[in-house]
Amino acid sequence: SSDKNDNILEIGPGDGALTDILRKRVGHIHTVEIDPLLIKHLKEKQYKNVAIHKGDILEWDIFQLPKGIKIIGNLPYYISSPILFRFLAIKNWEHMVFMFQKELVDRIVSKHRSKAYGRISVMCQVYSNVRVEFTVSQNVFQPQPDIESSVVSFFSKSGNIPDMIPFSAFVRQAFSQRRKKLKNNFPKVFQNGVL
Repeated sequence: SSDKNDNILEIGPGDGALTDILRKRVGHIHTVEIDPLLIKHLKEKQYKNVAIHKGDILEWDIFQLPKGIKIIGNLPYYISSPILFRFLAIKNWEHMVFMFQKELVDRIVSKHRSKAYGRISVMCQVYSNVRVEFTVSQNVFQPQPDIESSVVSFFSKSGNIPDMIPFSAFVRQAFSQRRKKLKNNFPKVFQNGVL
């Protein structure tokens, strides 16, 4: 859902297909695009309520935007996880909607004891409430991809949640050798009687 008071951050707007729709429904959009040719194309559209920023979203300063923004993007597989981890750590957003490859979505929402369950499942579920909205048919893309995609919503959690940096390191270590018993991934911690 969106309204005229919303501030949106759109990651990787490309040729502006989604921007064209969003700009009519929300107050202001900030787009971050790395490709200079796509930026030139977007600027030629002369949007009234869209600010076009050139940059890499993994380095771009999100704190220049108002707190409580909504974030949207169709993220390529190779960069999906780093972007997701960055925004989970930043926490100045209210709601994120991303389209990912379905394989990644299955990992994000998987439950304990599932083969797909891993670091990304834990981090996403601890720091946000995750909801799969729908699966996108391959037929809507030209050229048609080999993989299915899903649209996922993330809602920011507040309250008693762990500090991101130590918790992320702990979870990374926990999943570092999946076939071993958990205590073998933390030999020093167990030897010192901490756990």
